[in-house]
Amino acid sequence: MDYIKEFKDELSKQDMSKNTINNYARTAQDFFSFMKTIIGEEILPKDITEIDIREYRSYLLNVKKQNPGTINNKLSGLIKYCNFLKGIKILGSNPARAVNKIKIQNHQVSPKTLHKNDLYKLRRTFHKENKLRDIAIFELLYNTGVRVSELCNIELDDIAISDQKGTLVIREGKGSKFRTVPLNLNARNAIKAYLEIRPTTANAKLLLGERGSLGREAVFRIIKKYADLAGLEEVSPHTLRHQFCKNLLDSGVDIVTVASLAGHSNINTTAIYTQPTEKEKAQALEKL
Repeated sequence: MDYIKEFKDELSKQDMSKNTINNYARTAQDFFSFMKTIIGEEILPKDITEIDIREYRSYLLNVKKQNPGTINNKLSGLIKYCNFLKGIKILGSNPARAVNKIKIQNHQVSPKTLHKNDLYKLRRTFHKENKLRDIAIFELLYNTGVRVSELCNIELDDIAISDQKGTLVIREGKGSKFRTVPLNLNARNAIKAYLEIRPTTANAKLLLGERGSLGREAVFRIIKKYADLAGLEEVSPHTLRHQFCKNLLDSGVDIVTVASLAGHSNINTTAIYTQPTEKEKAQALEKL
């Protein structure tokens, strides 16, 4: 007796879906079939051992070549089944719990950035249109890595520019946190050019539109407009922030410095920019 029917009845009481119940029951049946093939005779539920579960796991991985997620689901089914057997005093302990599931590597992909030529086309489009406010938006996003919300919150007093250097204070949230980012020549020049034509107003925000300070949605629309003009798809303010981080890491800047500049509180967030793209992995193997 394999107790499969009783096992299914018990799972039903736990409000599991019919599909999950059938999958778990099928896994138990497949396990018994596998064991009969291996040792030449049927085994009883009371005789299930840890080594049997390990052998079945190895069979699924190395012979059946099933993916780790599928195997882990089947191991979950066997844990449930053995737990049921333990509950009705057929097994004294649950041998399946001692068998580790397969660790699945976290497949992190570096955020989308632009090819060097596409980045040049986008930047050239901004400068060709020669709208100084929009150029300042691009150069700030690309050269400081600010988030779009941080960009919209920049005030005139947050900027300090001299002939040789400049700094930008970036306030996070409601001003409870802030960081200071150096302004390179491109960013300084873009800001200075825009400030010369920026309307005189009591509004303290740096970036102004026809109805007051620019909001997030307006910045997204501006970036999309120029991306469309450049013939590029899926470009947003986030793309330029990602570009900033990846360019710094690719040029040899250490990850701690990049995290500080980008305002990442967890360095693991910055580490995603070190993940190789599929193209980069393919190119690496071609060098063998």
